[in-house]
Amino acid sequence: MNDNESSSQSSSPPPPSSSIGPQKKTKPEPDYRAFTAALRKNPMGGADDDDAEPEKPWAQLIDEGGCSSLNLSTMKIVPRDPIFDDWCLEGDLGFIFAPRGLGKTWLSMHLAHGATTGTDVGPWKAQKQLKGLYLDGEMPPQDIQLRDRLLGAPTTNLIYVNHQILFDRTGAIMNLANRDFQNGIIEYCTAGGFRLLCLDNLSCLASGIDENTAIDWEKVQPWLLKLRRLGITVIFVHHAGRNHEMRGSSKREDPASWIMRLDAPSDLREDAGAHFLTRFTKWRCAKQPPTYEWIYTPNGDEVCVEVKEASSLDIFRNHVENGLDTCTMIAEEMGLTLGTVSRLAKRGEREGWLEIKNRKYAIKDV
Repeated sequence: MNDNESSSQSSSPPPPSSSIGPQKKTKPEPDYRAFTAALRKNPMGGADDDDAEPEKPWAQLIDEGGCSSLNLSTMKIVPRDPIFDDWCLEGDLGFIFAPRGLGKTWLSMHLAHGATTGTDVGPWKAQKQLKGLYLDGEMPPQDIQLRDRLLGAPTTNLIYVNHQILFDRTGAIMNLANRDFQNGIIEYCTAGGFRLLCLDNLSCLASGIDENTAIDWEKVQPWLLKLRRLGITVIFVHHAGRNHEMRGSSKREDPASWIMRLDAPSDLREDAGAHFLTRFTKWRCAKQPPTYEWIYTPNGDEVCVEVKEASSLDIFRNHVENGLDTCTMIAEEMGLTLGTVSRLAKRGEREGWLEIKNRKYAIKDV
């Protein structure tokens, strides 16, 4: 499982709309004994390690670790390597959230495949290849197996730990709120050279945490910050609430480098395996990445992935469907002028799907 895989991949990127199929290579099964052995050890010094007093006085540590503005201006800082375009970098904490069944796992597995094989994911260019660990707390094993086959050739760079297979083989149950489990993941990733950690999903992988209570997130956040300091990128999958925002306390959003929201398009295709819009609600790159429409259509032993940039009118309609009903609210969300949003609303009214009443927008009943 720790064998190094060659980084040589095809240099020509796939088009945004492409079919991805498996090769005849067989994927070796991960050695779950190594994983569970790491989880049962506590290499970080015990459950109270983060609260332990340092060996040196804190005043001395601050003196040694601080630097003046002048020294900072000349310090040579190694930039973090990008993984996808300029929006996902090494050490990032990113969230993908959506309502149930919309396609969170399709996209997160696709990103994991792209990063571990150096393959573009739709319009997002893969900047480097790395090793990834995917913790799946929800899907049946046969579903993960099928999607992994459909998304591309198997690779030793990507290790899945499925909750059911792990329990059947070891009797262990994953819980991100458990300090020993957190430390075991860190030991496993650092020893095996894993630079990407996908957590699918928060509800199934973290027991004993009240999603709506900010203080409960303290059971997980220090661990996520430690992963960032180690340069390990974390992609966290979570659910949307009834208000279409990420469910639970907003405290978890504070340290995130980027947050990606999946929405259902107005013309949802029922025959597709997944059909959604991706929109960034938080980003730290130069500008907000574009909103894209994605369609995953399984066909035999391959999946066709169609991707196109969503139009401003599509995005406007999606906002209205999600409860934004004034020109000002939508203009702030889309980063457009009030005049531009007003013109989009007039177009929707002419097309017959939008009602404008007392300066409020609403989708007409069909």
